[in-house]
Amino acid sequence: MSSISQDIRMRWETGGMVVRLILVNVAVFLLVATLGLLETFGIPVPNPGGAFGLATSSDAAVLLRRPWSIVTHMFVHLGVWHLVMNLLVLWWMGGMFRNYFGDRRTLSTYLMGGLAGWLVYFLLLNLVPGFGGGGFALGASAAVMALLVATAVYAPDYTIRMFLIGPVKLKWVALAYVLLDYAALSRGANVGGHLGHLGGAAYGLLYMQGIKGGRDFGAPLERLLDVLATWWPGGSAGKVKRPRKAKRGKGLHTVHRSVTKEGKTQRAQTDEEFNAEKKARQERIDRILDKISKVGYDQLTKEEKDFLFRHGGDI
Repeated sequence: MSSISQDIRMRWETGGMVVRLILVNVAVFLLVATLGLLETFGIPVPNPGGAFGLATSSDAAVLLRRPWSIVTHMFVHLGVWHLVMNLLVLWWMGGMFRNYFGDRRTLSTYLMGGLAGWLVYFLLLNLVPGFGGGGFALGASAAVMALLVATAVYAPDYTIRMFLIGPVKLKWVALAYVLLDYAALSRGANVGGHLGHLGGAAYGLLYMQGIKGGRDFGAPLERLLDVLATWWPGGSAGKVKRPRKAKRGKGLHTVHRSVTKEGKTQRAQTDEEFNAEKKARQERIDRILDKISKVGYDQLTKEEKDFLFRHGGDI
């Protein structure tokens, strides 16, 4: 078990935001499943309904009692198939989005897509009588749709190979997902879910159009997350400090000092030396991550695992 926990910790620390989002979704799924199993055994557990209070609702009175559900619902799944399908698209599209825009924007787009999906779900179920109301909403679909559509808008002609279909441009994949949700609204089944998906897709489109126009709609959330990270235990310790600079003068350069595991301070480095070392370290991290994607983490040597563990935070 210690080996499994170490592997999970390693993947959390080095896998990037998409891996972290997947791990959180899986952890919440197991938590809800465990609470349900305890209920089956007759063990009393708090359960106000809607996935033990984690699912959201279009009922304002319910939301007043559980405001946190506006966020938690996008990490909750009750069915294995629902979880697997969402996480497959998250791994696939979220991975592409992260390659283009990095971890912070991946997280903010996931969260904003989920919030946009909730907003469309809440407003239309309350404003359009024909859609009905009641019940609960949960799942990462709206958040994942935001990442899918945003990626497709950014790289519409990126070609992917689909099983039984062959090569397809990403813009057609995203359009198919959107049209399927739109068409499903007329059938009256899971209307809230399809509205949420379309809300997430709309945010993905709006977000990427904003990025192209020089406006980042996710920036306010990212600043809020940065503030919250400093309050989180160990959050400030995870921030990278700027290297100290030597006093400027003729012929002087910025110097960087590093400390060994034994606590000894190494000699000062110039900008050129520091940047060269950083570049070499990043290139080695990239080679190791590429090896993981091809043959798996277990095939790394002990030295490669140790190196990735020490420097994973540099990714």
